Amino acid sequence: MKTPEPSQRLRALPRYLFAELERKRHEAEAQGREVIDISIGDPDLSTPQPILDQLASASLLGENHRYPTSGGLLEARRRIADWFQTRFGVQLDPAKEVAMLLGSKEGIGHFPLSFLDPGDDALVPDPGYPVYAAGTTFAGATATRFVLKEAQGFIPRIADLDRLVTPKTRLVFVNYPNNPTGAVAPLQFYEELVAWAERRGLIIASDAAYSELYYDKAPVSIFQVPAARHNAIEFHSFSKTFNMTGWRIGFAVGNAALVDMLVRFKANVDSGAPQAIQLAASWGLAGLPAHGPALRAVYRERRDLALEVLQRIGCPIQPPGGAFYLWGRVPEGEASMAFVSRVFESTGVLLTPGTGFGEQGEGYFRIALTCPVDRLERALAKIESLRPWKVPHAPAVAT
Repeated sequence: MKTPEPSQRLRALPRYLFAELERKRHEAEAQGREVIDISIGDPDLSTPQPILDQLASASLLGENHRYPTSGGLLEARRRIADWFQTRFGVQLDPAKEVAMLLGSKEGIGHFPLSFLDPGDDALVPDPGYPVYAAGTTFAGATATRFVLKEAQGFIPRIADLDRLVTPKTRLVFVNYPNNPTGAVAPLQFYEELVAWAERRGLIIASDAAYSELYYDKAPVSIFQVPAARHNAIEFHSFSKTFNMTGWRIGFAVGNAALVDMLVRFKANVDSGAPQAIQLAASWGLAGLPAHGPALRAVYRERRDLALEVLQRIGCPIQPPGGAFYLWGRVPEGEASMAFVSRVFESTGVLLTPGTGFGEQGEGYFRIALTCPVDRLERALAKIESLRPWKVPHAPAVAT
C-alpha cells in the first residue's frame, strides 16, 4: 500500500517547533546525556493546592461526569466575568460574551476556522506564536506577517499595519504580554488599534494568555477600550497563571457574535472542557490577589538571574516587561538554529531558536524561565563556559 500523504494544508506548515525540540530532548536523554530544557514555556511549579482541592470535590459530583456544553458552565463563566470586572474594570455578559476553551491555544487555532474563508487574509505578528499562522492556514486563508521590531519595543506601528491591508484582509492577531519577546503594550496602542480596525472593517484577535505574568505595571485588556466590544475577541489562559498547562483550560471573551461563532465551531469538533476543571480553575481567580504576587516573584528572581549572567557575558538582551521568556540576540554572524544546536551539542542546554517564531526571529533565541533556580544557574553556567559572545576586553588599569 502506498504511504499515506498528509493534506496540502498540513504540508504547508513546518513541523511544530516545540514537538521537534521535545524529540531532540528525548533522544539525548535516551543516550544518557544530561539535558536542561529551557526551551518550552511549560511551568515547573505545581498547581496551587486550593485549586486541586476544588477539583477533587467537583470531580466527585455526578453532574460533572457528563458531556459539558460547548460554551462552558454558566457558573464558571460568571466567575470569569466577575474577575474581569475586578481586574480590568470591564463588565461582561457571562452568557454571551464568555466561552470556556480547551486552553487558549485551542481557541486561537479554531477561531480562524470559524471566521475566515479560503482566500481571506489575516495579519499575524513576526516573530509570533506559530498557532496564529497555523490556524489561518488550516482555514484556507493567507497569513500575512507584520514585523515586530526591537527598535519599536516589539509593538507595531498602525501605519505599518495599514500598508499590509488588502480587500481580502479580515483579521489581525496581536499578543501582549508578548511571546516570545516579553513586550507589554500600553493602552494607547489598543486605542489606536481598535480605531484603525473599525475604520478598516477588521476583526482583532487579542492573545492575552500572559496577562497575569508581569514585572512592573499590570498589563491592560483590549476591552478597556470600550469600542473594542464591536470588533474584538480576547483569549486568556489558566495554564500559565495557575501552572495548569496539562489541564487544558482557558477562556475567550469579547464581541458576542464572535464568541458565538467560536462556540458554534467548537460544538462540531469537541465536546467542551471537563466541568470539574472549569469549576476548579474559575474558582481560583478569586485567589489571584494572593497567588499572583507570589508567582510573579518566582519569575522575577529567575528573570533577574538570567539577565545578569547574559548581560555579563555580552549577550544583547532587553529586560522583558511580561511573560516568562527572555529574547536575546545570538552571537554576531551566527544563525539562530546553528547557535541553538551548538549550545545543545556542547552543553546539553536546550534553547528555542528565534526562527521558530517566524523569519523575523532570525538572529534571536528564547529562554523559558520554567525551571528551578538551581537548574537555571547550571544552564547559564554551561552557556557562559562557551563564551559565545565577544566581550570587549576591560581597559588596562594605569599603575
